[in-house]
Formats: sequence, C-alpha cells, structure tokens
Amino acid sequence: MKERWKAFDDGTYRDLSRDYNEIAWRVGGGWFESWFQGLEQRTGQSLGRRLAHAAVEHEEYMMRSGGWDAPSGRDPASWSRTNLRWETSGLGRFRLLEDGDETRIVVEQPASGPICSGLITAAWEGATSKRHRFLWSESAGEGLVITLTQDDVQIPSPKSLSPAWKDQGLGAGMMSESSDEMWLDLRNDSLGQWSIMGERKMFLHRDLILRFEEYCLPYLGGIHEGRDEDYTWDGLDEKRSVWWTAAADSARERFVAEGHHVLVREPSDWASIARRHLSYHGLGGIESMKQIDDYGGVSLGFCTAFHPAIASGVLLGCWERAYGRNGRASISYEGGRITLDLLSSREIAA
Repeated sequence: MKERWKAFDDGTYRDLSRDYNEIAWRVGGGWFESWFQGLEQRTGQSLGRRLAHAAVEHEEYMMRSGGWDAPSGRDPASWSRTNLRWETSGLGRFRLLEDGDETRIVVEQPASGPICSGLITAAWEGATSKRHRFLWSESAGEGLVITLTQDDVQIPSPKSLSPAWKDQGLGAGMMSESSDEMWLDLRNDSLGQWSIMGERKMFLHRDLILRFEEYCLPYLGGIHEGRDEDYTWDGLDEKRSVWWTAAADSARERFVAEGHHVLVREPSDWASIARRHLSYHGLGGIESMKQIDDYGGVSLGFCTAFHPAIASGVLLGCWERAYGRNGRASISYEGGRITLDLLSSREIAA
C-alpha cells in the first residue's frame, strides 16, 4: 500500500501505480459518507446514482488511459490486478454470486455503495467487452450486491477531465523522512479494509470527484440548506458555484462537528494547521499566509488543492473552531494560483 500511495511535499498523495501520478484523497469512510449526505441535503438532490455513474466513467477512463490493465474473464476471482487495487484503496473485496441472464457480484465491507457499484460495473464491462445496466442493494447481512444485465446501448468512451484551476505543485517531490508520520498506526483490518488511528480509510482519485461534480451540475437549482451566503467563488458559473458551495459547507460542518482544537496566535500558524487538516489527508497544501484584518482575517495561497471547495470548507471549519464564530470563505486566483481569504461572516465594530 505504501509503495502505491506516496505523500508529496505539496500536500497531496499520488498513485504510483499509474503511468502518471494521479492525485488522490485519503478520506475516512464515515467522513465521506457524512460529507456526501450533507451535499445531498444542501442541493436537495439524491446523488447516489450520479456518484455511481461517475465511478463507472472514472474506472473506464483509468483502464483506457494507461497504467491499469482491464480485467478479463467472467470470474472476478481471477482479476488479480483489480483485486490488488481494491485492497490497497481500502474499498472492500468482491466475489461472484451468480452468472446467468443476470450477473450478481457481492462486495463485502464496501467503503461506499455507489462508488463500489460503479467500479464493479466498469470492471465487468471491461472483462466482458459489453455494456451493462446495473442496480445495487445493500444490507448488513448480504453486503453490497450489484446486479448486472447486458445492454446493447452505445456509450462513447470517457474523455479526460481537467480541473477548473491550476496546481502550482506539479513539480513537487515525494516526502522522505517525515512521510512515516502520515501512516502512523496503519492497520490492515481485513482484505480490502484498513484503518489509521482506528478510522477506516480509503483513497479516491480526483478524477472521480471531478466526474461526480459534472454529473451533478445539470440538475442543480440552488442551495436548500446550510450557509450559501458565506462562500464566494471567482469565475464560476451559477450551477458550479452551487456545487462548490454545497461541497464546502458540508466539509465545514463535518469538520466543526469533530471538535478539533485549533489555535491561531499569528498568521504563520496556518502552515501547521493546513498540514494537519489538509495535507495529512491529501487535500493540498498552502505556501503563503498573510493577515488581512485585525479580527482573524487571513489570505492563504495554495500550492496544490485536491479540490478548492473541499479544502476551503475544511479550512473555514478550522477558522471557526479557532475564533468561535461564523466565518466566510472567498476563492480567487492570482497568476493562476488559488488564494483563499477567510474572514468573519459579519463585520466587527472597531
């Protein structure tokens, strides 16, 4: 696992099993599920199917773009490379239940029902060279069961997606002596399931999250819950702004609920705060910090961000834990670099 996922000094993890180092997020399964539910609540949408289809498209793209071999044959037990990727990603393990007019595959201890369903569907389509419709059901007794039915529909191959922002840390190097601290108390709980400090973790590529975002955009009509007035995104259209706001506010709420102690004495403290709460998880890193008012306002310059919305939500949560009041976040770009301003949400009288 440690040979596949390497921590880089720009606050990211990279997947070295790929022909190029794909950025990934190391996220707790419970954290992701809570964040995902918050996203659904804020957008007023049921997003599980869209996440699953994004996972299908993501896996197919990964198999076509180099570095990952598509599985072959109708026996998942023989998909050795696919099984290894699942194990090292912390997604669970899978096996064939039946293969007739319908094919049923069960995933034991799935990290995410929609994601695992989509990944299995793409792998089965790659192994059989046929498109399939898929449904999934999940229960404590049976695990996650994916039912696949062959479909003659023609679907074009997925194209590459580029983020709407520029990373400054693409020339970053691997961490060396300090990288061991990123894996403290790593435990292999079972095949396809591992934890750090007692929390189950999984790795998700940024490509998956970008495709999920794209699948959501056509259906968004505004923010239905949460705080939409506390986020500003430079250069985004209305629908993408909605998704970013929902993603950020859900991440903020999840972080604040965890009860972390955050202490800010001076702007330079944000370097260690970002390292602990962003870089440790692969969400990115900051390279500059500047005070912008006398009430905790700070401007943070990113070197790399897994996704600016998620990173902004976490850092806004840090700000609110430090100062004990609501804040607001504003993203802008200076020379292509992401800059995040964190301020009090209400003007404070001098």
